Amino acid sequence: MSVSLALAAMLSVTSAHAQSVATEIATQQHRVESADARVSGRLVMVDGAGKRTSYKFSLKMHGFPDGVRLLEEVDTPQPLRVLVRLEHNGRVTARLAHKDAAGKWQAQAAPAQLTEPLAGGGFVLEDLVDDQFFWKDQSIVSHGPCGPRQCITLKSAPGGADHSQYATVVSSFDEKTSALIHVTKTVRGTGVVKDMTYSNLHQSHGVTAAAQIELKVAGTAGSNLFIIDHGTAKANLTRADFDLGSSTLEDPQHQNEDY
Repeated sequence: MSVSLALAAMLSVTSAHAQSVATEIATQQHRVESADARVSGRLVMVDGAGKRTSYKFSLKMHGFPDGVRLLEEVDTPQPLRVLVRLEHNGRVTARLAHKDAAGKWQAQAAPAQLTEPLAGGGFVLEDLVDDQFFWKDQSIVSHGPCGPRQCITLKSAPGGADHSQYATVVSSFDEKTSALIHVTKTVRGTGVVKDMTYSNLHQSHGVTAAAQIELKVAGTAGSNLFIIDHGTAKANLTRADFDLGSSTLEDPQHQNEDY
């Protein structure tokens, strides 16, 4: 084979790989940006001895022309509400609200830190959205079986402008449905590894997603569970549904739930 033919072959493989990465990233971005879900469930912290602490939550998420918004309320002893925004360039911001003495929600003026734990557990605010698919540094790690499914595994690394707490995120998702199956996040600086396993997949309005996410932190006993009990993937949400200071979040069990 001549040098020119060898070079052409190498460029062809590189081009095909780049197209494949771009296709998979576009699929995941579309999954995130087309969200229109309203769910309720439980956030469960399990300590090393197996003791469980459980809090109810309500969550809604919708993609708008200027990005994705997620509003979650957690029924902790001091109720917490968080509004997370994911822009198309991958920038994530969050704000918190707490109830005052009169029982009214008061939004904090200052942005919240994305490293802040959700209800004191292992999940942090940045974990509420899949911002890794909007970073520029993307590569396909593998393409093959993961348990009973065929999965595509992507490795994502943030650039200097992404301001993520993670150095890398490795995401495996089902080839047919694009649903996440497993995610491994490595914290920048400390090297701490967080493993998230997605299970109990279900389908609603053509969207396949997990009803449970289990988070385990390497070197730490116990785990955290994010369990969805009820909801719908077609909630017809509007901007008015994402008012951080509104009186209440509507109960998804009475909002055309289908699972």
